[in-house]
Amino acid sequence: MEGILNVVTIVMVALGDAVFAVLGVMPTVIGFWVLCQLLGIAMLLIWRYTSNQDAIGAARDKITANLLATRLFKDNLAVTFRAQRQILWQSGKVLGYSIKPTLIMLVPFVLAMVQVGLRYEHRPASVGETVRVQATVKDGVDITDQSLRLELPAGVKMAAMPCRIEALRTIDWRLMPEQAGVLKLRLDGGDSGVEMPLHVDNGFTRIGSRRGGGFWDRLLYSDQPGIPASCAFDKIQVFYPTRSTPIFGVDVHWLISLLVLSIIFAFIYKPLLNVRI
Repeated sequence: MEGILNVVTIVMVALGDAVFAVLGVMPTVIGFWVLCQLLGIAMLLIWRYTSNQDAIGAARDKITANLLATRLFKDNLAVTFRAQRQILWQSGKVLGYSIKPTLIMLVPFVLAMVQVGLRYEHRPASVGETVRVQATVKDGVDITDQSLRLELPAGVKMAAMPCRIEALRTIDWRLMPEQAGVLKLRLDGGDSGVEMPLHVDNGFTRIGSRRGGGFWDRLLYSDQPGIPASCAFDKIQVFYPTRSTPIFGVDVHWLISLLVLSIIFAFIYKPLLNVRI
């Protein structure tokens, strides 16, 4: 599983970097709108080629015909009830036809959302801003062992003494960056160490806030390979500030904005791509 996750991470990060290398030349707002359109079109194409378009079209046409019947024969209760039963039945069939393409779409869509989240979920730390770094050690490792330490690169200083919590198996550091850039933190423990990048005032960029951990940590929050088995640390997390996305004076989470706009663009492009949903 570790090897598979490493391959998935490498491939998806490379694809994400390629896409955002193009979007990155645009203003952030324009790039976000273009991204939503691309995702909307991608969803439509996946839906078109993985669903039974003829069956969905036939069911939709029957729903339309029975809706028309309820209006034309509204004084005939028998016809109206029969048309309403057909509307419910055909709607259920459309829902059934939607299960397969939805499940197929789920995997690439989640992987795409991870890459978008690596760019929009967090912003880099600022020079002079305190940043919290937390490392979780593996079971059986003595957390009081002073060889478990964080080595700071030039441009970063310790803002407070490390906090070791034995019950949680965690070590917390408070750092204060003094220069911009991608600064490499090194955590030494066990027979090997591991590096973790610290992003400081380096603009709109990919920010993986975690390295190591369980399946979901690796899949959803990391752009780094796994931690070597010989290392005493199980997971490393940098607590970056959350990126603000104000819309009409309200701070809307990027995922909500992306989903809503992607669906809107999907419906806009649906007639152009001749897709039945």
